[in-house]
Amino acid sequence: MHKHIDQAWLKAVFKFCSMGLMLSFSLLSVSACAQTFEFEEPVKPLKSQAMQANPDACVVASGQASSEGVDTQFAKKMAIRDALKAASLKNNVTVKTDQSVENQQLTKDSVRFTSQSKVKNYTILKEGLEEREDEYGQVKKGALNYQVTLKVCLTEEASACPNLPGNAYQTRVAIGPVVMVKANEANDISNLLFGFQQELDRRMAKQGYQNHVLFDEAVDLQPNVMVAPNLEPEQLNLIRDKTGAQFLLLTVIRSMSSHNEGSNTFNNVKRFYNYEVKNDSRYIEADWYVIDLMRYEIVSQSRGGFDVKGEVYVGRDRPFGTNAFFASDTGIAFHALLEQQTQQVLGFLQCQPLETQIIDVRDGEYIVYLNRASGVKEGDDLAVYNKVGRPVRVNGIDLGTDESPSGFIRIKRMMPKFAVAELTTQKGLVQNGDVVRAW
Repeated sequence: MHKHIDQAWLKAVFKFCSMGLMLSFSLLSVSACAQTFEFEEPVKPLKSQAMQANPDACVVASGQASSEGVDTQFAKKMAIRDALKAASLKNNVTVKTDQSVENQQLTKDSVRFTSQSKVKNYTILKEGLEEREDEYGQVKKGALNYQVTLKVCLTEEASACPNLPGNAYQTRVAIGPVVMVKANEANDISNLLFGFQQELDRRMAKQGYQNHVLFDEAVDLQPNVMVAPNLEPEQLNLIRDKTGAQFLLLTVIRSMSSHNEGSNTFNNVKRFYNYEVKNDSRYIEADWYVIDLMRYEIVSQSRGGFDVKGEVYVGRDRPFGTNAFFASDTGIAFHALLEQQTQQVLGFLQCQPLETQIIDVRDGEYIVYLNRASGVKEGDDLAVYNKVGRPVRVNGIDLGTDESPSGFIRIKRMMPKFAVAELTTQKGLVQNGDVVRAW
């Protein structure tokens, strides 16, 4: 069996028609975007000697946030965020300058700092409101800033996640129904689509990922239409309401074509004497997409494919997912494809920050769409963002809604499918429909 893997980034539009989730697909090409600068001077990453010797070295950083109109705890959390941002700029920083000159005069001069380091952990060394008097003995006017000093440990490990507060949580993913473009190519395999979906569910659990659920609504395809996901908010909201998922995983089996690569002369002789000419080659190819149900966009997509040689015919007496199926040459290729897909999807989900919504407010308590599989526990603090105004739309396309940080909530009780929280710090209005994040 020869292995062939091809990954492609595609821009896709999924069309779910009606409550039965009729799917029609269209595929669009993607053009690479590049920005041209009149003057660009990259600077080599800045590393201290300590950081070169120890990739997980720690630095001390300070941050501050205004306490005007908010309580102390809210200002503290914003100051910690400011300090973590400052710490990340103390290692492995790339500096890019953008300058433009017209008529021998500098018309544009900007500098952009980019850090490749990630925060591994941090400790608060000092915290509190700033002094009321400045260094000259003058009383400061207005609200005081809350200041923190942190000891921050940075890392450049590829496996480390940049979103520190969300690392302990697992985002919920719905494993959607598998669809196949040309179903007649798999007439020799029974239980293919549902079996593939169940295998994804089983293998994710085996790898330690618990926060997932099967979404098994029936899917129909329109003939002669390219299959790819559709991002209509109405349909994606329907899936989120039913599953509570933050992401949706969709799989499209593009090809399972089989044919015979033997000698045409020998095959013609076999046909002349009414002997069966069996296919000895098969090409398996699948695309998979991870869709953000909160933002209605494709956030990850990949393709895997394998050339299979040998006894490619399976037989309907060996259903997909059974040991007998995976013992066949075609089954071995599907095993490799499933492993590839599982690892790629879990690698993407590993560093995704938790995001959900407040779905109800009852007697001063806030009901959050969460479950225990997320890793959230009683006593955990989560940030709340208020949606500002109506959704922004351009030519009938929903671009999303502006958001503003409005407070923090603390989990009081974790129920099987939801959590009950109380408001601990508040800057603005916290209400039903607000977004809840790990940070």
